[in-house]
Amino acid sequence: MDLIEHEYADLGALQTRRAIHRAYSEPVDDVEEATLALARRWAGAMGTVVDVGCGTGHLLRRWAREGHAGRLVGVDRSAKAVGGTRGDGIEVVLGDACSLPLRDGSVHCLLERHMLYHVADVGKALAEAGRVLRPGGAYVAVVNMRATTPRLAGLLRGCFSSDDMPLPFFPRVDSENLRPLLRDAFGDIEETQYRGELVFREPEPLAALAASLLVFYGLERGTTRHGLMVGALRAEAARLFAGGAGPWRDTKGWTVFVARR
Repeated sequence: MDLIEHEYADLGALQTRRAIHRAYSEPVDDVEEATLALARRWAGAMGTVVDVGCGTGHLLRRWAREGHAGRLVGVDRSAKAVGGTRGDGIEVVLGDACSLPLRDGSVHCLLERHMLYHVADVGKALAEAGRVLRPGGAYVAVVNMRATTPRLAGLLRGCFSSDDMPLPFFPRVDSENLRPLLRDAFGDIEETQYRGELVFREPEPLAALAASLLVFYGLERGTTRHGLMVGALRAEAARLFAGGAGPWRDTKGWTVFVARR
């Protein structure tokens, strides 16, 4: 099992990251609402909407509760995600962004939110999105800005600094290098940027967020090394808040792109 498959075999870490970003971001940010606000224009009330990398399925269920009358389809590589999303009138299929199990020209709006970091070939994924979109359909992507949460990254690197094992390589996808790929694939694009801060006033959520990212530093959950690193992160977070220090702030930013077929 590769690291990405390991990470999403259980959605607990993903849920932790989403919950902490919702609770500790200033100003409050809601990636789902920002995505929906843009996507509703292109899907209409009857359009087919596909969420690639649907994860917990929360966005599709939210759209279903709002009364969307068209097809709502989730696609994910994780069997756990597929099983957890199915129901409430939502169709879910196991699949990959680089080989979507969808017909040509069948989709009014296709969403790929905070998942292109895990795609083997982003150019191929964008071509697949273009293939399944109907003429006039919209592609909506959400990615982080370059160098977002630098203090969090520094905290993680610091805890790994005495470790001799090399960090795994993951392709870097951010708003800067995705922008030209989108223009090559679709032509004109719209983009909306969101900037803010993560603000922690106690160490526990900071340590929990950092621990939820350990798989991307090569550590599988359940291993001795993973447990030791979780302990090190908790100790370092506690040290940062010792003596009443705080709050702990870290800049963050993400971009929503909209491209038309």
